[in-house]
Amino acid sequence: LSTKLGKGILKKYNLQPVYKPLNSLNKFITLGKDKISKDDQSGVVYKIDCKECNNTYVGQTKRKLKTRLKEHINDIKKPVESLSVISNHQISDGHVMDWNNTEILDFEQSFFKRSISEMIYIKMHTDTLNKQSDTDRFPDVYLPLLK
Repeated sequence: LSTKLGKGILKKYNLQPVYKPLNSLNKFITLGKDKISKDDQSGVVYKIDCKECNNTYVGQTKRKLKTRLKEHINDIKKPVESLSVISNHQISDGHVMDWNNTEILDFEQSFFKRSISEMIYIKMHTDTLNKQSDTDRFPDVYLPLLK
């Protein structure tokens, strides 16, 4: 703040500037952890696209993503009456989900916040396989804010 205006404001409110060096040792040395692979991420909201059409499935899990994806993949072996919406789509329409390109939409450890995030992403995607009951707790008054 080298201008008269800036100096005047500092004097008026009895403020003193604090200077911080631009380059510090922390910028050059990183002690961070190794990057976690996408499949090993937990506490995520994710999206799986269908390879054959524009439909997507939005889900959430507190566990590792690869664990949840294995459950989705193995779900197709269940009896027809207890199939998930993904398995039902694959069997009834003969489509295949793009398991290898699952996208993480959000990271959230809190179940409540993760559920809200999941509802928002379901509402944002027009062609979802998700049942509408997945978003019953999301007030429609907020829909214009999502667009």
